[in-house]
Amino acid sequence: MIGIRTKEKDIVLALLSTIVLILIKINTASGYKVIYALNCGGEEYVDSSGIRYEKDSLKVGTASNFGTNLQAIGRVAQEDELIYQTERYHTSTFGYELPLGSGDGEYVLILKFCEVYFNAINQKVFDVVLNGEHQILSDLDIFKNVGKGVAHDEHIYFSVSRNRLYFKEEESEIRGGKVRVEFLKG
Repeated sequence: MIGIRTKEKDIVLALLSTIVLILIKINTASGYKVIYALNCGGEEYVDSSGIRYEKDSLKVGTASNFGTNLQAIGRVAQEDELIYQTERYHTSTFGYELPLGSGDGEYVLILKFCEVYFNAINQKVFDVVLNGEHQILSDLDIFKNVGKGVAHDEHIYFSVSRNRLYFKEEESEIRGGKVRVEFLKG
């Protein structure tokens, strides 16, 4: 699922290779708001917190529910295991465009991962790039980090101001009110 918004916390979520992306707009007064959520590789879904994940209609790569073969997903409530059981994978780079909604503000992109297929390290290693310019994760190996069938979340903080995305000391232009999250084979 993926989502973005201003003056509030907005959340974005997406599932890839069992990955969920959540973009949250932060506002100390009102908390957060989910702007867009995507069940990568899966169907529409509403989780136990009421977050509605859209169906993944990306035509690149392969959508899979291979994770449903696992008995359980570690570190996640049983009723929310489905969002960690579906995935989209590809042998090359692919990505998603996320709508920013209302614009300027502070955001958190939450990437929710789970290795559902491989049983060893170095079998699936990839980088994640934000907006075509910001490498937000390098050489990520989910199995190496947490093993098979265990939820693993990454939180990426960035801000948006006047059609510019700011991540750490870097900035990039926002085009069409969207940011892009890409997954690059490592």
